[in-house]
Amino acid sequence: MSMRHVWQWSRRLQVSYGVVWLLLMAVPILGHAEQFTGKVVGISDGDTIRVLREGKAVKVRLYGVDAPEKTQAFGTKARQFTATLAFQKDVTIVIHATDRYGRIVGEVLLPDGRNLGQELVQAGMAWWYKPYAPKDTMLAQLEAEAHAAKRGLWADTHPMPPWAWRKETHIASAASPEAASGEVHGTRNTRVYHLPSCPGYERMKPTNRVLFATEAEAQQAGYRRAKNCP
Repeated sequence: MSMRHVWQWSRRLQVSYGVVWLLLMAVPILGHAEQFTGKVVGISDGDTIRVLREGKAVKVRLYGVDAPEKTQAFGTKARQFTATLAFQKDVTIVIHATDRYGRIVGEVLLPDGRNLGQELVQAGMAWWYKPYAPKDTMLAQLEAEAHAAKRGLWADTHPMPPWAWRKETHIASAASPEAASGEVHGTRNTRVYHLPSCPGYERMKPTNRVLFATEAEAQQAGYRRAKNCP
């Protein structure tokens, strides 16, 4: 074998090792967030849908967005918008958590890869739920653009956010869930909750995570603060 052939063989081997290394490095990244794919079989409102998971319909609350309630202005339009994009479609759910009502809180990816929550905000059919997704710069940008263009609900001079509407009309109850996610993370199997400052705040698995809007809400549900919380 000539030196040229040896060099070429060595170079191919290096490239192969490089590809394998990149694939191995990508595995934890791709597998970090739990997800599943299923058909959308129901639309509760603009930000809540029902998706088939292992043959059973489960409720999915869109992460990071809050659409107008059914009886609010643009509530019906938001629901129709979501139905048009997602109903009877196979979507991918990237799970963030489970809320205290047993609903999955997650991002909904449409068949073409678009993010349903982002589409709602961009069209002016939902608000960026800032307290519960404070680091989502994409939702922040899309809301600012929709506001500036006066799309959808932003056509009103003073649109009322659904969280304010729920508080004003006393809908925040167990019969009508209000929170998509929360600042307080509870661990389902230990009945312990964590604040953002707690070491275990983001360590629990999404399927074992229960979200609460406030610490008092977690305590009312029978959860106690983690001992390592400051």
